Amino acid sequence: MRTPRSRRALLSAVLPFTMAFAGCFEGQFTSADNPESEFVSEDEYDCADIDRPGPDEQVHTHGLESMPYPSPSDPLADAEAFAREFEEAYRHNSFLEEYGSATRAIDFSIGSSELERIESNLESELELEAVLVSIVYDLSTETQRGRSTNERGSRVSYYVDEHVALRSRYQHGIASEPDPFDPDPRDAGTAVVCFD
Repeated sequence: MRTPRSRRALLSAVLPFTMAFAGCFEGQFTSADNPESEFVSEDEYDCADIDRPGPDEQVHTHGLESMPYPSPSDPLADAEAFAREFEEAYRHNSFLEEYGSATRAIDFSIGSSELERIESNLESELELEAVLVSIVYDLSTETQRGRSTNERGSRVSYYVDEHVALRSRYQHGIASEPDPFDPDPRDAGTAVVCFD
């Protein structure tokens, strides 16, 4: 699992101190001076620790089966479609993992999505590129025992680059906050897939 980064906390602690020494350090720790801070380094997550929902055995119930996770050859080419498909499989498999053959229905419906591209401005051989994707969706489920849920306005955010996809979920009910990428998967996300 990826551990949360503390760069922003460090910057907020360091900047007031550096302003006092304007002649020496002013502006030294800005994101403009460090465009790589918008990207997630490979040493911030461990592909060996990835854990995502998936029933131990293939579940066949009321025509439902576990869903395969998408494996695009180029996840950056269509990151929005990848994130939508991945989230549907993630929630579908999570419910099947918990309720198994007692599952009667799972309905996943996309409400809206938003995409933001992040590109490196560095003039070097290393060109970095990543995408943030925010998805708002509804999820309705039902079990044989009559337990049904209608989850409305759930939001999840993904960070996708050529190496990894990180997922973070908004945990405060309906996603009415103005920032579609809250919580930011670069800070609060968990690695859910690593790409070759």
